[in-house]
Amino acid sequence: MKSKLLALIATLVVLLPAGVAANAAPSEPAYQAMNAQSLWDQGFTGEGTTVAIIDQGVNLTHPYFVGQIIDGYCFVEATSSYRCPNGTREQLGAEAASQRKIGSLYVATEDHGNMVAGIVAGNPTNEAPGGIAPGSDILMANVDLTLSGILAGLRYVDKRKEELNIVALSMSWGGYFTEIPREWLRCDTNPELQQMAAVLSSLRKGGVIPFASAGNTPTLDIATSLFPSCLQDAVAVGSVNQATEVSWYVTMSDKVELLAPDYAISANTFSYVRSSGTSAAAPLVAGSYALLRQAFPDHDAEQVLSALKASGKPINDVIRKSIPMVDLRAAYLLLSNTAVGGVIAPQPSAGQVLNVGTFNGKIVVYAKGYKGQTLSWRIAGKWQKVTVTKDFQAFDRLTSAIGLTVTIDLYLNGVTPAAFSKTVVTK
Repeated sequence: MKSKLLALIATLVVLLPAGVAANAAPSEPAYQAMNAQSLWDQGFTGEGTTVAIIDQGVNLTHPYFVGQIIDGYCFVEATSSYRCPNGTREQLGAEAASQRKIGSLYVATEDHGNMVAGIVAGNPTNEAPGGIAPGSDILMANVDLTLSGILAGLRYVDKRKEELNIVALSMSWGGYFTEIPREWLRCDTNPELQQMAAVLSSLRKGGVIPFASAGNTPTLDIATSLFPSCLQDAVAVGSVNQATEVSWYVTMSDKVELLAPDYAISANTFSYVRSSGTSAAAPLVAGSYALLRQAFPDHDAEQVLSALKASGKPINDVIRKSIPMVDLRAAYLLLSNTAVGGVIAPQPSAGQVLNVGTFNGKIVVYAKGYKGQTLSWRIAGKWQKVTVTKDFQAFDRLTSAIGLTVTIDLYLNGVTPAAFSKTVVTK
């Protein structure tokens, strides 16, 4: 059995020149695209939450990370020539999060951990905007990205989730197997990944949502998607560019649940970079999720995640349509109008209309902007289900009498849109 080396998921990054004019966090276009300002204005910065990251370490002396790393974990498998910062193969505590050094010098090329951690919760500085959730703490699992290292990091995060109030896990790396039986291509039945799947399941049951980069190879078959993003309990995150289009390189499949910008400014070993790749999108979603968990502490983890997806701005790809891009203002409004434990209902976006009326003894359901989606409704105990095939379409059904009062419960893709139960009088 051969396992292809795990790769950090990143694309080209551009160094920023020294002496960049001071930026406040709202000036970051990636954050503006997600309407983060609407939560910051209300004082929500992620305070009281922790986001765990499995990646390389960070430069603990970098201004972005001073005071931000609440805990760290390092693991290096026995066959590796590397060591943890204290010279051992396993280390706990904040110092374990340190980026690798040779002697006293940081290995500057191993700066991926700085980029992803900075997007989550970097301190705002005169040169860069800080993370999207600068009030959150970070648990940095600095592992060698072998299967044994990843599992060790996942188990440490799972162990500390309650004590540190870990709400999200960000993973911006991936791998896949070669020379395996064909049936193992499906992640959740691959025996090599069963332990990883089990820990991710434990995290979600414990209120921690694992976000994983979808990958930067434009492969269309979900069976070839990278792990961990292909695992059931990992939320796969794709990216959009500055034109708010799905980035050309995204490994797209039905598993991609959310989109986020790929171009936020973040840290490298000694300075700052403009990030790219789905590596940048996953921590941006994890940090956004932490903001909402602070804002709605009584709503459970899955309810907040559902709101993030249901309220997202739909983006069309050449492969899939209406993939939600995170919109924090819309998610906040949706959660504000949803009771604790209530069902999160999908919200119509601009140009989408659902309505019900009567005409010539018929009940008519109108749908605009829902092409390709499934509508179903119940009238007098009888169900009707249709697929919308046009941008604007009407569906009608005869009723038994004029002047009849009828209540119609309308469902979109199996879920009731917000407050959509309508009573009409047939005419």
